[in-house]
Amino acid sequence: MRAKKIKIMTLNIHNYHNFTLRRPRIIALFKKYNPDIIALQEIRDDGAKNKPGMDQAKQLNEKLNFKYFRFLRVNNRNKAKGLVNLPPCYEGMAILSKFPFSSREITLKKHKDDTYCRKILIANINTGVQIIPVWVVHFSNNDLFARLHSEETLNHAQLTQPIILGDFNIKYPSDIKKLAEKNNYISSSYYKYVSFPEDNCSYDYIFIPARYSFLRFKCIPQKVSDHKALFAEINL
Repeated sequence: MRAKKIKIMTLNIHNYHNFTLRRPRIIALFKKYNPDIIALQEIRDDGAKNKPGMDQAKQLNEKLNFKYFRFLRVNNRNKAKGLVNLPPCYEGMAILSKFPFSSREITLKKHKDDTYCRKILIANINTGVQIIPVWVVHFSNNDLFARLHSEETLNHAQLTQPIILGDFNIKYPSDIKKLAEKNNYISSSYYKYVSFPEDNCSYDYIFIPARYSFLRFKCIPQKVSDHKALFAEINL
């Protein structure tokens, strides 16, 4: 027996920018849509802002109460910016799930002149009747680096064909469609939406293997970050 559908959301949190004010709105949004899985990007564990180990995803989950959770440190912000004598500050991604999962990470190639490291957070979600691989991504804010990261990720994904979601930092839906179709994926770029109003474009996407289909998709208009949250219900 296979699970018939799953509900997922993704949101770039925009780290600690006005987070105290935004946190209740983020929590309320996730509670309203009640997803099975949440993918988060730009999560900070910042010694100047939170107690050690109390990263932003963990703070959100104090109210969301997802049983299964992982925060992946990706970048040491102080080291990347050459800052010294400051409290430790790490940025990364997180996944929250109603279902248990095993997890690991893949480090992507760091390209010349790219300040930051990039990783894939891999979660193999166990619904009780099947394993659903879900990969969370946040690629560099550069057209070339983002495309190279996308291609490398999709190459890694060839065997398992996971759901891939997050902040791709690719501006043009036509580029996303080409990447998806070339690799036997369906992407949320088939829907017209703007997830990053400041640039009047979308950097955030959900990729699903061609064997799945979107039952529902929404770019949620409520302002809880500089990015809009994406919601999808997927037929498995």
